[in-house]
Amino acid sequence: MTRIDEQTIASLPEPVQRSLRHSGVVGSDLPKKVTVRQRGRIRTTPESRWLTFRAVEEYGVSEPSFTWHAGLRIAGMTLGRATDSLENGRGRMHVRLLGRFDVVDASGPEMDQGSAMRWLNETMWFPAVWAADQIAWDPVDDHAAIGAVTIGDVTASAEFRFDDDGRLVDFASDRYRGTDDGFVLTPWRTPITGHQVFEGIEMPTSGTAVWDLPEGPFSYIEIQIDGVAYEA
Repeated sequence: MTRIDEQTIASLPEPVQRSLRHSGVVGSDLPKKVTVRQRGRIRTTPESRWLTFRAVEEYGVSEPSFTWHAGLRIAGMTLGRATDSLENGRGRMHVRLLGRFDVVDASGPEMDQGSAMRWLNETMWFPAVWAADQIAWDPVDDHAAIGAVTIGDVTASAEFRFDDDGRLVDFASDRYRGTDDGFVLTPWRTPITGHQVFEGIEMPTSGTAVWDLPEGPFSYIEIQIDGVAYEA
């Protein structure tokens, strides 16, 4: 078990230190596994109808991994199931409609990068790992730092942006986006709209994910966190 204290965070960029103090991470332990309950809505194109979802996501912390299980609904009916995962450095997205039809089954180097980026982004729900060896940091300014994680043979890095108090308010990088012509590296960000306390830690609990396309920003998911559980 790793206890996060002032000595542990002393070498981190100042805004990351400020965030860990403000959130209550300092004095807490690094969890081994994390479970997050989510709800929200998602769409695949700017013209698509929104699908609502409820999901449970489980994370490995010391060996970065996750599995996201979601039920997709439209007009009150369950339309399908989605599973997004990162295991042994390999990412995969699988979507099945009506329990019978596979409409997405994506894997490969671009999915590996996207999944590593997703894990890095979602450390906002277990920020004690920011002080652990898994993440390397470079300072930017008083309100931002670059965090990077290497998972298998893939390195993902992004800019974490904080407010004056230390709350994480945005996360930005380039991530592979699937298109009709294949995967395209695209500017991606996750602006945060709300924070709550779970497991004694103040953390982001509502926000959206946005692709910054040439024709304008495309918000494709809106999410609310309903619960977070740590396994020590």
